[in-house]
Amino acid sequence: RLSVSFSEPNLPTKAEDNFHENAGGKRRESLTVTQPQSVGDWRQKKSLTYSMRFTKSHRKLADVDDEEGKAQFFLLLLFQSIEDSAGFFVSTILFLVVWSILCSFGAMELRSSAAANPGGVAELWLDDIEECKTAVSIIGTLFVFTLIFRFNACYDRWWEARIFWGDIISKSLDLGIMNRRWFDDAELQNQMSRFLVVYSYACKALLRGQSLTHEEGDGSALVERGLLSQQELDLMDSSPSWQPFFCLEVIRAIVVQFYGIPDMKGFKPGTGKLQAQIFRNFDNNIKDLVTLIGNCVRIRASGLPASYDAITMTSFIAFFLLASVVWSTAIGWMTPIVVFCASVIIMFLILMGTKLVDPFGLDKVDIPMECFCATLEAQMQAIDERNDVISEVTSATARSGLKNRRVLVKRQATFHIPNEQKKSFKLA
Repeated sequence: RLSVSFSEPNLPTKAEDNFHENAGGKRRESLTVTQPQSVGDWRQKKSLTYSMRFTKSHRKLADVDDEEGKAQFFLLLLFQSIEDSAGFFVSTILFLVVWSILCSFGAMELRSSAAANPGGVAELWLDDIEECKTAVSIIGTLFVFTLIFRFNACYDRWWEARIFWGDIISKSLDLGIMNRRWFDDAELQNQMSRFLVVYSYACKALLRGQSLTHEEGDGSALVERGLLSQQELDLMDSSPSWQPFFCLEVIRAIVVQFYGIPDMKGFKPGTGKLQAQIFRNFDNNIKDLVTLIGNCVRIRASGLPASYDAITMTSFIAFFLLASVVWSTAIGWMTPIVVFCASVIIMFLILMGTKLVDPFGLDKVDIPMECFCATLEAQMQAIDERNDVISEVTSATARSGLKNRRVLVKRQATFHIPNEQKKSFKLA
């Protein structure tokens, strides 16, 4: 599980995202954000250090963006599936192995009877069983196709949820940047930044069937860090709507308030001709956030049909019951070994797929929504902190200092270009 510890060291008032290896070689992520003194003060006054340690006993996350990460993910998924369904896994494999042993013993008896009485009933039975090989092979092919299709469907649900959360982060940060660049009312800007962060935590709580005020929710921590007031948290809890939609409605209301400030003083100077486009951009991003959380709810609520799982398990048992009978007449006592190996692999695929059906839980292979929310909070804080820095960089004084400066840019394509065709470009 995720271990979070809080301390108040004398650290710089900047959001830090540090990754380092400790002496034991275990991965440690240290994320530093600051705590405002009040709800209206989103600027950081104190520091809170979140130490996230991922060890064998804690929740371990794998990066699936490269081949090594994919291997780690599937190994983690494999062990997690066995750990949570050990009883069912062992009992099913044991039943099939015992049945294959009985079939092998029966095949040996038939062979002995056929050798003692050629042309008798035992020999006819052996001939009939061997003629069933083609039929069993066809059944096995259809079963494996169904099994792989089910696993792909489960993995697609997990991957789709991961993409949706990536879009939630990017859309929220886009709104945070536009909030600081285009609007010019500090109180409303701080409020929008706060509710963009709260939106992600509300999404996490909703997708786990909880509320922010739940015992395992983040409501009290958000109040402690100044992202919400207790009154706002109580209003969210008493509202009949889903809490992510409550946050989005507040953000929409804040945008309307910017446009309601007399003489358009809610906007930065020089944005007069862009105000209609600004509204469209905000409205489109908010619509996208509504769609994204709706898609996540759809994934969590839909699941796979129960009849589909029942058919898969029934086909699995029926196939190995028939296959053990047919294989035993050809390979004898090798049948239990073959059945054990094949059934273990197939059970792995069934259990791994089941583990991926709901990607929003607390399993090790589920979407790391805690880390996503912490990342969004830290990046939103960074956006607010660098607001003055961006203004300074883009000021007329900064531009005048670069007026006579020439920059040499060497461009190199990502694909091969002969050396004689490579060029350097000088930009004034």
